[in-house]
Amino acid sequence: MKRIKYIIPLLILLISASVQAQQDLTLSDAITRALENNYDLQITRKSEQIAAINNHWGNTGLLPSVNFNLNGRETFNLNENENYRSQTVSPDVSLNWVFFNGYSAKITKQKFEEMEQQSQGNTVILVETTIQNIIVAYNACLLQKQMVDVYKELAVLSEDRYRRTEDSKNIGASTSYEMLQAKTSWLEDESNYLQQKVNFENSIRNLNYNMAVEDDAQWNLVSPLEVNMPDYQLEDLSAKLMSNNQTLKNQYLNQSLLAKETALAKSNFYPTLSLNTGVGSSWLDNYYSKSTPNYSQKSADAYIGLSLSFNIFNGGITRRSIQIAQINEESAQVQTNQMTHSLNNQLLQMYSNFNVQKALLELANETESTAKLNLDLSADKLKSGVINSFNYRDVQIIYMNAAIARFQAIYILISSNTDLLRITGGIISEYE
Repeated sequence: MKRIKYIIPLLILLISASVQAQQDLTLSDAITRALENNYDLQITRKSEQIAAINNHWGNTGLLPSVNFNLNGRETFNLNENENYRSQTVSPDVSLNWVFFNGYSAKITKQKFEEMEQQSQGNTVILVETTIQNIIVAYNACLLQKQMVDVYKELAVLSEDRYRRTEDSKNIGASTSYEMLQAKTSWLEDESNYLQQKVNFENSIRNLNYNMAVEDDAQWNLVSPLEVNMPDYQLEDLSAKLMSNNQTLKNQYLNQSLLAKETALAKSNFYPTLSLNTGVGSSWLDNYYSKSTPNYSQKSADAYIGLSLSFNIFNGGITRRSIQIAQINEESAQVQTNQMTHSLNNQLLQMYSNFNVQKALLELANETESTAKLNLDLSADKLKSGVINSFNYRDVQIIYMNAAIARFQAIYILISSNTDLLRITGGIISEYE
């Protein structure tokens, strides 16, 4: 008894600590955590930074290059008559500037700009994917939690039925067979309840993984599992798809980049005009060991020159490069058409599925409401002896299935709506 006296307060403290460790977590909080911590997003943002750094005129070949050179030399001449030593130092600064190369610098700069936009688009796609994953994972946790409550309620009802049957058997009003059936049902419901708790815990772990937080983090999920879906019009969704879908935007950028490759290949037909200029100087010191006097010499010079080069024949390399670039550009156009067709096809399927899920949710709400009313009425009838325990068990199972079907219908409708938001490019603004 003394041990129990100390153990009970300890258990209370442990339970309180466990409850306090749980933090409130809304859907918006979960999305924010995921966007901050997601590993793939961190890597993609680094790639976006690299694309921004590369987008510079200095990488296009337009800006001149300035070089400084310093040459030094010491010469020795040893013979019987006289030792000779000479030191030469020659510094110079040169500037090389290709100020015309068939507009390739301008085209390359445009290419870098579009590559930066494409990198930003890749980040947007990953942000959309992350938000969608969090929405699905968060609502999956809510679904599993609701199912835990359903199984718990059913287990409580089954236990109450078993206790009543046990008391009835003790006074001879029911048989051992009825009591054993009631006990079996209760144990089955209790087992389902415990298994569902494990499912809920696993769904929390999956949410933690999507948020890139500790696997054992515990949350009090604040946002409810509910829906308030708008009435979409297919024409509006199609227009948003064509203008806002980020995957399609990236494909347009890819098509434009291939067009730039064609323009770069054509720029090889133009001549190259470059400027070369520089200044230099030289110091020469001569040292003799005998009668010849030492002397020094200094000189300076500057130069400027223009260079024009034009490729007359290179074995048809330039023409073949243009042909390949044009074929790649045509291939990209086919890919764009295919992607547009595919996305429109997906939109039609998602739109139809969304409307079906809305109708199914209405039916699930009505079914669950009817099953709950039937369960309450059956409980009273069981107590008054109008129905037996077997009939009541059937009613319990019907209610359990109806309640679970309703929560699943809500979850599926939320997922369906998320798919529509994602494909039409509105998921970021919806959960911004």
